[in-house]
Amino acid sequence: MEFEFQKLEQRKKPLHVASQLVSAIKAGNFEVGDKLPTEEELSERTGVSRASVREALAALRLGGIIETKVGKGTFVRQVPEEDTVREKLIKVLIDNPKPLELQEARTAFEVGVVQIAAKKFSEDDEQKLEATLDEMGDAARNDNYQEFLDLHKRFHLQVAGATRNDVIEDTLKNLQGIMNDTMWRKLEKMHYLPDKREYLMESLRIHREIFIALKKNDPVLAGKRIKSHFERYS
Repeated sequence: MEFEFQKLEQRKKPLHVASQLVSAIKAGNFEVGDKLPTEEELSERTGVSRASVREALAALRLGGIIETKVGKGTFVRQVPEEDTVREKLIKVLIDNPKPLELQEARTAFEVGVVQIAAKKFSEDDEQKLEATLDEMGDAARNDNYQEFLDLHKRFHLQVAGATRNDVIEDTLKNLQGIMNDTMWRKLEKMHYLPDKREYLMESLRIHREIFIALKKNDPVLAGKRIKSHFERYS
């Protein structure tokens, strides 16, 4: 039987949408691997704006419950096992939009960063990034979650360094510092740990694609690659 989405006219619209999606997933209306309705369809079925739907989906993505595959849609990644998912994750994210706003800001910022880096990318930059990617590969194959995250941060800082712009480097360091607080650490763990090796290997593949675009000194391709990276997990 098709899941009945309820309509709501009140302030907590993103939470309303996210909670209903969690309920539908837990009830078996959407199973792991199933494709969710589009933003437009969810907007129509819940009676809220597409902006509210996007915010709800962003919270669920950060929680590792769903994932977006560029060009294919949004799919169920795992079934929440406890009711606390709504209380401790979705509600926190939507009541305190800082993590979602930070992720949005980081996406917009790093697309520009990688495009500048592509124009200035040197052999020295190539050697540094290649070494980092090799270490990321070792960490992923050994299921070393924390080491992978540290190397992931280093990769993005090295890309910023390739811009030869101190302001860009300092800005990214500040963003990473903010995202290193307690809430972000919890979100990273929840997002990376399910199917850890598969997730880390896929992340490694995407970062290699970014690296290839940088080596080609192709700012357009580099921008597309890093945007797809953030769209998948943000």
